[in-house]
Amino acid sequence: MKAGRLFIEDLEDENKEIDELYALRWKEAPSQYRRGYKFRMKVADVTGEIMATYWGDDDEASVRRAYEALQVGSIVRLVGMTGRWNGQLMININPRNGGTAEPAGDEHCDPEDFLPCTARDVGEMYSAMMEYVESIEDANIRSVLLTILNDEDVSSQLRRSPASVSYHCGWIGGLLEHTLNVVRTCDAISRLYPDLDRDLLLAGAILHDIGKIDCYDVGSTIVESPDSRLIGHLAIGSSMVGRACDSLPDFPDNLRLKLIHMVLASHGELEKGSPVKPSIPEAVALNHADELDANLERFIRARRNGGPDDLFTMDPYLRTKVFRL
Repeated sequence: MKAGRLFIEDLEDENKEIDELYALRWKEAPSQYRRGYKFRMKVADVTGEIMATYWGDDDEASVRRAYEALQVGSIVRLVGMTGRWNGQLMININPRNGGTAEPAGDEHCDPEDFLPCTARDVGEMYSAMMEYVESIEDANIRSVLLTILNDEDVSSQLRRSPASVSYHCGWIGGLLEHTLNVVRTCDAISRLYPDLDRDLLLAGAILHDIGKIDCYDVGSTIVESPDSRLIGHLAIGSSMVGRACDSLPDFPDNLRLKLIHMVLASHGELEKGSPVKPSIPEAVALNHADELDANLERFIRARRNGGPDDLFTMDPYLRTKVFRL
C-alpha cells in the first residue's frame, strides 16, 4: 500500500481537506437542491467506505457532465472537505471552492489500496468449512456438497468472492467468512433443536449463497455483475444445486427438492428476495442464521465507524441509530 496515502479510516474529523484517489462503488443521478444541482456517490478504499456529495451550481449540464465522467468500478480523484450529515462523516465537493470529482487513471494505482480483504485466514476458513462437510452423515447430501465444492473454479471463487458490494462482508473473502459464520450458527442451532435434520441444515448453510460466486466483478472495486442483476444469486445457486443432484445416480427426488428449497427460501420473505417462504423448519433456522450474521456484522461495523465523540451513529442499511458506548 502507498505510504502517505490518506485512507478513509483516517478521516476522523470534520473540515479536513481531501485530495485523494478512491474507488467509486456507487453513484446517484443528479438532483436539484437550493443552490443548484448535486449528486451523491459512495467511494471506498481498503480501509472502508464513505459517502461524498458533489454540490454543483445551477448549470445542470455542467453537473451532469461531471457525473457522467465518473464510472462505477473505476478510480476517481476527489478534492473536497470532510463534513457530517446525520452523524455520519462524509466528503463535500464544492467546485466553487476548487473542489472536483474526476476520473483518475488506474495505471498508477496499487490495487491493494482499494480492495478490502477479510482479516481472517482464508485457508483456515476453507478447511474449517470442509470439516463440516465431512461431518455430514447422509451420503447423498455429502456427495452433492463435494460435487460442487470439488470443482476448482467454484472453490477458487468461493475463497475470493465478497458476500455483497457493501451491505455485509463486502470484501475479498467475505463470502467464505459469512458462509462459515452461518454454518457454525446452524450447527449450534441443531444441537439446541435435535428434531432438526442437521445434515440438511448444514448443507443449506454451505450452499445458501453459493450463487454469489457469479454475482460480483472484482477490479479496482467490487461491482454487481449482469448475472446478479438479471438472475440473482438465489436462482444461480439453486440451479447449481439442481445440476449437482442430477449428476448423481438415483438421487432421491424429495431430497433434491429440500436442498433447492433451502437455497430459495434462505431470505425468508418474498419482499426480501426469496421466491418462496420457508416451508420446512431447517429453512426457517437457516433464514434466521443468515440474517443474524448479516445484521450483527453491520451493527458492529457501524459502532466501530462512528466519530470518537458520537454517542450514536446512523446506518443507512439498518435504518436505526447505533449506540456506541
